[in-house]
Amino acid sequence: MKSITLVLLCLSLSTLTVAQSGWTRKKNTYFIKTAVNLFSSDNYFTPGGEKLKTNRFRQQALALYAEYGITNRLTTIVHFPILKLNSFENTNTVAGIGDLKVEVKYALFKKNIPITLSVAPEFPTGSKNNYAQSKENNFDQINVPTGDGEFNVWTTLAGSASFYPVPAYLSLSTQYNYRTKYKAFSFRDQVKFNLEFGYKLFDKVWFNGTLSAQTSVGEPAGATDFIRGEGTEFTAFGVGAAYEFIKGWSFSAQTWGYSDLIFDRKNLYSAPTFSIGVFYEIK
Repeated sequence: MKSITLVLLCLSLSTLTVAQSGWTRKKNTYFIKTAVNLFSSDNYFTPGGEKLKTNRFRQQALALYAEYGITNRLTTIVHFPILKLNSFENTNTVAGIGDLKVEVKYALFKKNIPITLSVAPEFPTGSKNNYAQSKENNFDQINVPTGDGEFNVWTTLAGSASFYPVPAYLSLSTQYNYRTKYKAFSFRDQVKFNLEFGYKLFDKVWFNGTLSAQTSVGEPAGATDFIRGEGTEFTAFGVGAAYEFIKGWSFSAQTWGYSDLIFDRKNLYSAPTFSIGVFYEIK
């Protein structure tokens, strides 16, 4: 297993379970969410898009997401995978934190159709090399890092529309991820598109549906290894719900999966992912 390097699509909470929208928070209001993500798959899609059966990969992740309104137009956001547990069915489990992302979001327009622009540096705080030991041969190991080892910056342009008095909304966003390198390994930039529709029932439960698609920009860098998300492409779709059980406190649940609808799956493990969480909000 020492010679095997596999890319794991280790999605943190901030990747799919928190929407990119055209709204900023009101001054001095905040939103805090913690969630657990569960993932397990033996279906690996190579950088060329071929599907392979491998030993089953498992990940459990605990993540934190928080927003705070500095002004009515300016919001700060923190995305932080507090703990990731990675393993294959034939290895032990390794643990580590993920990469910290700190985002600044500014409202370009606030009336009619609100539009925001945000910049989010992502710091390589995660475990860059995290070797899981084989259960079959104690001299074999495989690298399952909880971070990609590189500094990168996400830039997001997002717009939203409220259908008030109908309790529904629609959000669209496009994201550009400027990537750098880890040691001698260079990474291509990424472009991501997101669509979300939400509807509220009984004045208590928000339901939402999401569609995301990610592709890479440019040609593969010649000597770049295929670990750490280089060339990862996908189309992702999900459904979720949030229920307010006490004023300000809500429970959330979400599931999402992957297809080849817009961009073919490349360099990732593919299977349904499940997330459950709790959040508190001061409006």
